[in-house]
Amino acid sequence: MSLASADFGPADPVRLPAEEARVARRRLPDFASDAVRRRARRVETAPRPPAVEIAFLAHYGVPPEVLAYAMQRARADGVSPDAVLLAEGMVEEDVFYRALADHLRVAFVDEPVTLAPGAARTAEQGFVPLQPNADGLRWLFAPTGAGIFRLMSAVRAAKGRPLFALTTPRRLTDALRRARPLEAARLASISAERADPALCVRGALGLRALALASAVAIGPVAGLFAPWEGLRLLAAFGLAAVSLASIFLRLSACAASFGAEAELGSVENAGLPVYTVVVALYKEAAVARQLARAIDRLDYPRAKLDVKFVIECDDEATAAALRAHPPRTPHEIVVAPEGAPRTKPRALNVAMPFARGALVAVFDAEDLPDGPQLRRAASIFASAPPEVACLQPSLAIDNAGLNWMTGLFALDYAALFDVYNKGLAALGLPLFLGGTSNHFRIEALRDVGFWDAYNVTEDADLGLRLARAGYVVRTFESHTFEEAPATFRALVKQRTRWLKGWMQTAIVHCRHPARFFADFGPRRGLAVLAMFAGGLLGPMFGPFLTCRLFYDAATGALAADDLFGRACAALWCAVAVAGAAALVAPLLMGAERRGLRRHRGALVYLPLWLLMLSVASWRAFLELWLKPFYWEKTEHGLTLRGDDAQESS
Repeated sequence: MSLASADFGPADPVRLPAEEARVARRRLPDFASDAVRRRARRVETAPRPPAVEIAFLAHYGVPPEVLAYAMQRARADGVSPDAVLLAEGMVEEDVFYRALADHLRVAFVDEPVTLAPGAARTAEQGFVPLQPNADGLRWLFAPTGAGIFRLMSAVRAAKGRPLFALTTPRRLTDALRRARPLEAARLASISAERADPALCVRGALGLRALALASAVAIGPVAGLFAPWEGLRLLAAFGLAAVSLASIFLRLSACAASFGAEAELGSVENAGLPVYTVVVALYKEAAVARQLARAIDRLDYPRAKLDVKFVIECDDEATAAALRAHPPRTPHEIVVAPEGAPRTKPRALNVAMPFARGALVAVFDAEDLPDGPQLRRAASIFASAPPEVACLQPSLAIDNAGLNWMTGLFALDYAALFDVYNKGLAALGLPLFLGGTSNHFRIEALRDVGFWDAYNVTEDADLGLRLARAGYVVRTFESHTFEEAPATFRALVKQRTRWLKGWMQTAIVHCRHPARFFADFGPRRGLAVLAMFAGGLLGPMFGPFLTCRLFYDAATGALAADDLFGRACAALWCAVAVAGAAALVAPLLMGAERRGLRRHRGALVYLPLWLLMLSVASWRAFLELWLKPFYWEKTEHGLTLRGDDAQESS
């Protein structure tokens, strides 16, 4: 249904009570801050009169220079002037729509309403049907931009009393969310399953699948200790081949990472798309103020930002902190309906049906992205082919100097994001995405069903599902600072979740080998298998195999008399040396590129770090059997972080 065809009814026009109209007029001028007013006064009055959608505000006390400023910014940013007024904080949304209702002589609704079935079908046009009520209202409108002009024209042409009321866009969206909470909760949980259930984890972790995966992982290592020499040799050469494949991939990515990423020209404000920024939060009250500052530092037209903070329904502390320390950027707090699983990907899925942007960025609560990041990503998307679905900047650690664990964490991130991922992208291979600071085309996300709510490393899984659907992930020159866990317990818990998620992802994507290679192709398929081998088998069995190698060297078992025995010993020694090089080289390269040379001394603790990974991997393996979908949350805001961390690079 279009606005022009809506039935406005036959009654006489009505007005709001006079006192409510006086309140609207009295409050409006107070909502332009002094800074905004000073900026507006420097703008010469536009030669053209204000657009119809904001001109009525002159009768409610908004100064002409503010309207002129909104017109100028609207032309520069390619948005409607009402969007500028609201985004810049010149007029509060509630006051704007109260004044518009008074101007149109219709009721303003600020209480919960009951929507008619199928309301979502017209919501994008700025209005929804209502259930019949005592007031006789049939429609609820929250128009924006040209929709305001069309509504004004329709009201002027209508005869009798309009059978609609006005509300704010935020209240309209809240009404849509409240309309069917159980359905919204269910859809958020099965979003990816509706697109392709074969690539989702909930149906893949049956007893048989877990047993088979465990046998594939543990069997070759157990074969090293078999009583039959032939089986021992087969297991040894199989493990050596898998190890060398993983080592070759890492070293190849290191070499490919030297290819410089091309910097693309910037896009003018008017050509930038609306950008949805989603932050999923749970028990993050401690970082609310820092998060607000990070959002406000983003160099992007505010009228084109669609910021959504998603919180759980029982997390009133975080909601209160966000209300107490809100960003100046327009935003909304989305409350995820009660449901399972209670995970970050489910929270992200809750926000997606109401995303207004053509592009989507996902950040974590503690993130500090550099200011131009969204603008750079939008510029790359604008010139990239449509199959480029995701851009991943570098994640960096800003509390690296706290202790040896945070120092090694910073080196590990530098190796992953500044070396390894850049090399994989340059080679045209799939990436295991980082869990934050990802930038997507929303159409590509819709195509794959957004995030798998049951996968506890939804980022790595999404990177592979995008690749299997024919999309490409690239990296780009930008950074986002994060906080590293500062205690051994927190570090083990975080890595346990990551490794359990990678185990989930490996089982899901490898359970149908024929389709696996059909989707990825031989080259990319082998690369993904090598990533799984290095990322999972290495932490689980690396310490044991290293101890076995040292034991054999100490007891003389490596000094075989026959040619075949010496060849085997040489092979294992080569794997050990190459593995050490593939482990240390990205760390040193990342330290150089990220400016972490002063933290290279933390590498003396690398054996402890590898032991931690082994503990986390076996803990993850047990959780995979006992509580496969449990999300072990990482606490944030536990260490002090300087305000200038974002500008330090």
